[in-house]
Amino acid sequence: MEYINEEKINKIKLENSNFYVVIDFDKTITSYESEDSWDVTGRAANNINCDKEIESLYKKYRPIELDYTISIEEKNTQMQKWYNECMGVYYKYKLNKDLLKKALLESRIKFRKGAKEFLEYLEKNNIPTVVLSAGIGNVIEEFLKFTDCYFKNIIIISNFIDFDENNLMKKFDKTMIHTMNKKLEGNLSKEIESKINKLPYGILFGDLVEDTNMIDRNKADNVIRIGFLNESHKNFEVYKKFFDIVLTNEEANFNKARKIIRI
Repeated sequence: MEYINEEKINKIKLENSNFYVVIDFDKTITSYESEDSWDVTGRAANNINCDKEIESLYKKYRPIELDYTISIEEKNTQMQKWYNECMGVYYKYKLNKDLLKKALLESRIKFRKGAKEFLEYLEKNNIPTVVLSAGIGNVIEEFLKFTDCYFKNIIIISNFIDFDENNLMKKFDKTMIHTMNKKLEGNLSKEIESKINKLPYGILFGDLVEDTNMIDRNKADNVIRIGFLNESHKNFEVYKKFFDIVLTNEEANFNKARKIIRI
């Protein structure tokens, strides 16, 4: 299955100098089969009980995240609880900075097809790129460094964990970025915001309907929103209402998306 808003795609003429990119990380830049940044982070505690508790929370809250029949208010409440509880588990089991990189190197995180090449293309053409994620920023940063893709044109907005002088996790007391509240607005420096605002078009990539909120909906006419529907294909019709392009199964990759939008 796929959906393409041909009228909009034909209307927006993309050139290397006239657009910016906002992109989700877990299950978007990375493949659907990959571990996510939360799972990898959990192993930095080196305690099997930490993994079990994180997995238990996932099984409890993930179905809620994929449920588009419940109210926005209720989902927002549940997502806040999920993310805060996960951070609480990490803190409880004394997450260790030294083990975090080791956990990443031993993880099953991998790029979605065409993602690495896409990031390289964005860097080559100096296209402003924001990786906006409700995951763990430390893992995202290390993954991009490890794969030689942490380029100067990339900004990461995510949940970064701080560590003390003993490399143990400090209690997380920042504003949590979760599924329902991740957005550019209020998270960019004035310099980057000014640079992006001067560009007429944007491209957004995500795997959840809520990802379409990463760029202000008032700019919807000038943004191509591309959705990778990884699971729950029963939500296909819902995705069509929010994304301009919806790709599923093997077609849900960056090579296919780039061919459609002609970049």
